[in-house]
Amino acid sequence: MTMTRSLFSGFLRSVERYPDRLALSVEGRNLTYGQLGQYAARIAATLEREACAAAPELTAVFAYRSVVAFAGMLGALQRGHGYVPLNRTFPVERSRTMLRRSGCAAVIVDQDSAAQLNPLLVGCEPGLCVILPEQDDVSDLARQFPGHRFLGRGDLVQSAAIRSTSPGPDATAYLLFTSGSTGVPKGVMVAHRNVLAFIDVMVERYAISERDRFSQTFDMTFDLSVFDMFVAFERGASVHCPGQRELI
Repeated sequence: MTMTRSLFSGFLRSVERYPDRLALSVEGRNLTYGQLGQYAARIAATLEREACAAAPELTAVFAYRSVVAFAGMLGALQRGHGYVPLNRTFPVERSRTMLRRSGCAAVIVDQDSAAQLNPLLVGCEPGLCVILPEQDDVSDLARQFPGHRFLGRGDLVQSAAIRSTSPGPDATAYLLFTSGSTGVPKGVMVAHRNVLAFIDVMVERYAISERDRFSQTFDMTFDLSVFDMFVAFERGASVHCPGQRELI
């Protein structure tokens, strides 16, 4: 049976074709397609093991311009979930509202965003699976928020053996929030079918190849970040993500 194409499909194809080519440069680190694919697969397998599949099938990524931001987003997609990007440069109250309104069962957090976890989780419904891939000790958080589950670096699935889940063309690929006229974040769901139509046009129009390099200037909370990332991943090109200071 042929698997339905998804937003993750292009990245997976590039992992298979170009495992040793540069996929991502961020935080002074360079990851090949093989390395980034393995990291994403470990996160996807951890989500699968922890049964983080409650409806709606969405996973939040509370990370900013980091390896975890990209691996978390790709891991969520490989699991068959849509990703919900959260941004630590936003007021934490706004991020909390976005997390609660999305109904996510899991949230993936990078090291620098972990400092905001305490105010972020206050008032959230119990039952969240909080994955901190860079943190060795999560016992303090577990004691402070016993209603949630916390997984650190050592809790990630070691084997990257996981089959990509095909979510269907009309499933949500990602959920972004706009402020709306009232200032209250309003979620906009984008289906795999819709974003893939855009990517297909872009890769043909600009004749993208594995030799190209993309500068990822847009934050993941902004829709045009999809161009920077997934047009590159579709053809095996590399994504170069500048840090916050470099953008000023």
